[in-house]
Amino acid sequence: MSVYYPPSNPTGPGRPPKPPITPGWVFAGIGLAMLGHLLTIVPAIPVLAASTPGGDAVGTAVIVMLIAQVVVFLGCLVAGIVLLAGERVSRGLGLGLLIGWAVGVLVVPVVGFGLCVQAISSY
Repeated sequence: MSVYYPPSNPTGPGRPPKPPITPGWVFAGIGLAMLGHLLTIVPAIPVLAASTPGGDAVGTAVIVMLIAQVVVFLGCLVAGIVLLAGERVSRGLGLGLLIGWAVGVLVVPVVGFGLCVQAISSY
């Protein structure tokens, strides 16, 4: 009676390993996400600084900032997941977008609070 030895890989050759996630791509993704956050805040600063009591500019600026933050969130989430799940070198960029968005979410309310205090103190 002979002994049966199964093949080492019955499904054929395996996939090549995914390339490593490099810190440079991660920092680039963090920078892009933070740039997205800044682009939603910076245009509102002059509007809030020049606002007059009883004007609608403050409410409009806040609504536009919130809508822009939702766009940044969706962009970072979709692009981050697609890039991270891929098999290219830019997987680190996807990870950086997700990290950068999360860090920006912590920073944006602090800046927004400062802008609100500045707007209120100008009355």
